[in-house]
Amino acid sequence: MFKTFLSRKFFSLLLSSTIGQLVITVLTLSDSMIAGVMLGEDAVAAICLVVPAYSLAGFWGCLVALGVPIIYNRAMGEFDKKKADRCFAFGLFMSLLMGVILFVTFMVIGDAYLRFYEPSSIVFGAAKDYFFWYKFTFLLLPLYTLMYVMVLADGDETLSMVSGIVQIVGNIVCSIVLVKFIGIAGIGLGSFIGTVAAILVSFAHLLRQGNSLKLGFYFSFRWLIDVVKYSAVDAGSYLFLAFYIAVMNRFITFAYGPEMLVLGAIVLFIKEIQVLFDGVGESFSPLMNIYLGEESYDAVKKCYRLSQKTAVVEGLALTLLLLLLAPYVVKLYDISDPLMFSYAVGGARIEVLGLVFLSLLYLLSSYYLLIDKIKLGFMMSALRDVLVVTPVCVFLGYFFGVYGMFAGIAVSPVLAYVISVLYIRIRYGAENYPLLLADKLKGFKHKFYELKLDPASIVKTQQQAEKFLCENGVDRKIVSKVKLLIEDIYMLIYEKNGADKAVYAECTVIIRETGVQIITKDDGILFDLSSDDVIAGSIVEFMVSGYMEKLKENKKYLTTMSYNRNTFKVNNEVRV
Repeated sequence: MFKTFLSRKFFSLLLSSTIGQLVITVLTLSDSMIAGVMLGEDAVAAICLVVPAYSLAGFWGCLVALGVPIIYNRAMGEFDKKKADRCFAFGLFMSLLMGVILFVTFMVIGDAYLRFYEPSSIVFGAAKDYFFWYKFTFLLLPLYTLMYVMVLADGDETLSMVSGIVQIVGNIVCSIVLVKFIGIAGIGLGSFIGTVAAILVSFAHLLRQGNSLKLGFYFSFRWLIDVVKYSAVDAGSYLFLAFYIAVMNRFITFAYGPEMLVLGAIVLFIKEIQVLFDGVGESFSPLMNIYLGEESYDAVKKCYRLSQKTAVVEGLALTLLLLLLAPYVVKLYDISDPLMFSYAVGGARIEVLGLVFLSLLYLLSSYYLLIDKIKLGFMMSALRDVLVVTPVCVFLGYFFGVYGMFAGIAVSPVLAYVISVLYIRIRYGAENYPLLLADKLKGFKHKFYELKLDPASIVKTQQQAEKFLCENGVDRKIVSKVKLLIEDIYMLIYEKNGADKAVYAECTVIIRETGVQIITKDDGILFDLSSDDVIAGSIVEFMVSGYMEKLKENKKYLTTMSYNRNTFKVNNEVRV
């Protein structure tokens, strides 16, 4: 694949966002495994009692956090730094407030919650000890979620990835050590310590060059509604999962007997693994928000195509991997009965066959969230996670047995995807599928260029922009000014970074009613080339400095996602 600014940024974000998606799953699985190996099945049962509370806390934490980077990046896309700062301050306030609410709530109702399950006295005591420290994790969970997504949205994918790794490793290591001294309470304390360490790592981003996040506290009731609206799609997955697993567990005991309930663990395992696919949506969201904010729709299309290919590759790769590893996954659950083992392995191999379509559904719902089609994104998430899969599994499982149930899991994503595609094409028109951009592109004239900086590629981009402007009847004087501006801006960036450093860049040219807008991005050293104070150390610097002085208010620079981003406007009457 041709390396570009977009692809480099997307794939660097993809790794860190995928690790982030694994955190919640790994935390749940690791605590149970550590308890099983070191303390026995009563400890596992105790932790299982707390898992629904963790999912509920995750839902509320995500509800006030996941929408914040969408509003933040949209403000940055519009070059409105003041609004972006307030957005992050709002996120900090709400995440801390929600953490306190969750902590106090479970401190008050914690024992009653555990007694609801009517556990044995041994399991209740163990769950109470474990839950004591896990309530402190609830206190920090919204803040951790916010900082993770905001550091990623600000372009620091490396630190975001490190934060996720620290959360996982810190939890596992501390839990293994502490369980030897204070039993199951040590596993809960280990989770709390891992969360604290991860948050500290995330806050280190504030000290790094290129950081755009500014600490503060702010509240807006209108933003609260917007954040909840944008968070609902991903946060709602926690509720959909809880409902789906509850129904499937009850169906298995009803249709096949309680001794077959272990098959529910295989169903849950695949459901937990599919969360990996949301990493594609998380990695393209910051970029997509910027492109949407600046109306660079060609870039939106390229970003989506790249994400779509990645989603398919991820789906195929995970399908093949789990087909091979199915027996080893089943062994983790210590299934000793040969028939049950056969059912579990065969079922696991059947249900992974629909993963590619699950991956595509995650991508679509993430995109529709970004373009304010919240109801559409929520509907697609519901179709994907509960509305289709639940009745199909019950129907096929009832009439065709265990393998029918697993076949229902494989078939459901295909049905949900077909339903979604047909609905969008019928509701919005075939020309609008899948990006819903047809109306925005009517009469809108723009071009998007990608280049690796060197004199030849700069000249080529300049010539392409000239051709585009001339074909659309732009005055030759304006065309000449735009040509000079593009050439000298990118040559200055090239000089600043040196010929030995590979610098990737983008250029969006938009024809407005009052003139031509140029938006540039590059991943070279951070510097504000729009400043009037550019020191003229070379002919190119002298030329750019002169341009910046004449452009006056028709220029803006903003460090975005840790890269340089500028916008310039050549008005029809402006002399440059």
